[in-house]
Amino acid sequence: MIVRRRLIVNADDFGLASSVSQGIIEAHQAGHVTSTTLMVNTPGTVEAVGLAEANQGLGVGLHFNLTEGRPLTDVPSLVDAQGNFLLRGSLLRRSALGRIDPAEVAGELEAQLDRFSDLGLKPTHLDSHEHVHMAPPLFRAMEPVLRDRVSALRVVEPDGIGIGAGGPISRGRELALQLSARLVRRRFGGPTNARLVSVHQLGLNRTWSHDSYRSLVESVPANGVTELMVHPFAEASDLVARYANDPIRDTRLAFIEKCRIEHRILTSSGIFEGLDVVLCNYRDLV
Repeated sequence: MIVRRRLIVNADDFGLASSVSQGIIEAHQAGHVTSTTLMVNTPGTVEAVGLAEANQGLGVGLHFNLTEGRPLTDVPSLVDAQGNFLLRGSLLRRSALGRIDPAEVAGELEAQLDRFSDLGLKPTHLDSHEHVHMAPPLFRAMEPVLRDRVSALRVVEPDGIGIGAGGPISRGRELALQLSARLVRRRFGGPTNARLVSVHQLGLNRTWSHDSYRSLVESVPANGVTELMVHPFAEASDLVARYANDPIRDTRLAFIEKCRIEHRILTSSGIFEGLDVVLCNYRDLV
C-alpha cells in the first residue's frame, strides 16, 4: 500500500507588510499554501486579518515575534535602547547569558495571543519569527503559556540537511536543533509537525525552481506530517523601504529577493502535481 505524505505548506510573516500578505494569499489561491502564521505587532496586521477572513480555507496561526518591530508589553530585557526588539543574534546571546527575564517573554506571548483573539481569529498553531521558540531558555519561559493556550506547535527538526534561519547550518548546529526539538516536543506534549523543510536550507546562492520543491518533498519520509516552510513575498518595495536603514540591510535584501522567487514559483501551477502528497494544515492535527 502506498503511504501518501501529509504536507503542510506554511507561509511565515503574514502581516509583516502588504506585499508579504498579498503574496501569501496569491500562493494560497494558486493551491499551494495551506497555512500561514500572523504577526500581530506589525503595520500590516489588520490588512492580513481581512485577507484571512476572505480566505477561510487558509489555516492561520500565530507567528510569535521577539525580533522584529516593537513589543506589545513593557519588556526591557528584550529590547534595545530605542525600544525595538533585539536582532536575533543579540537576543539569543542575551538569552544564553541568562540576561532575559522569563516573565517578560511569557507576558509578551500572552499579549500577542490576546491580540490575535481580539482580532477575531483563533490560532491553528504557533511558530515564531526566526525560530526563537526553539532556543531552550526562551522555550522554558514560554512553556506554561504554550501548554495552556496553544493547540499545536511547529518544531524545527531537520532530517539530514540542516535548516537555519536563512541557509545551511553546520553539523554541530543541526545536532543542537535536533536535541532542542526533542526537548520541545516532550515538554509541549501536544500535536507538532514531524519535521520542517524549506528551500532556504539550500542556501541563498542556489537557483530555485519547481524541481527544487518537488525534490525536497520527495526526499522526506512518509511518516508523520512534514511542514514545508515558505516565504512567498510579492513585489516587496514596501519591505525594501522598511529596511532602508537596517544594520543588516544587505542580508535582508538578499533574503527578500529569494522570497520574491518563491512567490513566482508558488503562484504558478503544478508544483505538487503527480506527487503522493496530501495537503493539510495544523487544524488537521488537533
